[in-house]
Amino acid sequence: MKILLSILCLVLLAGCGGGDDGGGGSGGGTPGIPDPGPRDPLPSAWVDLDYYFDVELIQNGLNTPCKMDQAPDGRLFVSLLDGQIITVETTAPYTITNWASVTVLNGPEQGLLGIAVSPNFATDHYVYVVACVNNGTDVQQVIRYEEVAGVGANPTVILDNLPTANVHNSGALEFLNDGTLVLTVGDATVPADSQANGTNAGRVLRFNVNGTPAAGNPFGGSDAYEWCRGLRNTYGMCVHPATGTLIGVENGPNNNDELNYLVAGKNYEWGNTGTIPGAQIGVRIRNWPTVIVPTGVSYHSGNSFPTGYASNLFICSYDEARIYRFVMDGSPPVNISSEHVFGEMTNIGTTNKPLDILEAADGSLYVSTFTAIWRIWRRTGP
Repeated sequence: MKILLSILCLVLLAGCGGGDDGGGGSGGGTPGIPDPGPRDPLPSAWVDLDYYFDVELIQNGLNTPCKMDQAPDGRLFVSLLDGQIITVETTAPYTITNWASVTVLNGPEQGLLGIAVSPNFATDHYVYVVACVNNGTDVQQVIRYEEVAGVGANPTVILDNLPTANVHNSGALEFLNDGTLVLTVGDATVPADSQANGTNAGRVLRFNVNGTPAAGNPFGGSDAYEWCRGLRNTYGMCVHPATGTLIGVENGPNNNDELNYLVAGKNYEWGNTGTIPGAQIGVRIRNWPTVIVPTGVSYHSGNSFPTGYASNLFICSYDEARIYRFVMDGSPPVNISSEHVFGEMTNIGTTNKPLDILEAADGSLYVSTFTAIWRIWRRTGP
């Protein structure tokens, strides 16, 4: 993951005019979609945003909000890199609660990474996180918390001794539509481990909520947790709300950032020094020849958005301080019909580097940066 403070000066890419088919901030619209009229000026942190949308600041002054998920009651659960789990109310005044904390390792890309709220949160009150910790040796763990009286309690390690290093830890955690969990684990700086049996590095893992390997995984024995392999550092991952299609964004070394269709039993070739049979090679939906550092990724259901936004993919580019919109088609929706710059922030320092993106229950998009959380919604007027 070329995402955190160790890589701030990696690449400087040329920008381009903001806006997509909606006309950006310059006005105008798309035929067939009601025109909401001129928009008030965007916040100073934003250079441009799709014409049909507006954005507001929900919280500022945060310490690296890596990942977000939403509970049924509307609260955002947010993992901060320093080990804090906070909740953020999504109605004014957007109150923050310090929900729980864990002591984490402090390498440049180590700390509290992924977070996933149980689909049954209303009854089981569980939240799962991914943390780089020392339990006698440096490891990653998946920890389950239970909400008691509005805060996290009863931490239980359900998956232990996963590889970690100063960088390349991945840490995206998602629920599949069947109720199992999937987790990305980076190569922990050892590319060969992405191909080696029995390491759990350079993979997507799939497991039950009690931490046992999930039925239907492609392998057994020491690779019983493996869903797919051959990955360097898949920082972002998302699940299509209807089809269950699993998508990941992979950070390459100095080029070849990827958008991947993550399929059981497939190999995405990182760390390969031999020959992988063609039938085993996973599908790369998009390959960027230059570094963009893709971070957050989210399918959108189309809820409350204009016609044509259902099954679109929204992808954060850390390096460019941009959000891309990919119009997807096919069954499952893994073919790119077109791509657009949906939004662009002022690309100075780290403040506006996007880390995660999430579709909320009301259809709006939440975006986290190094210091803030923003809400993007479809506007109906200025």
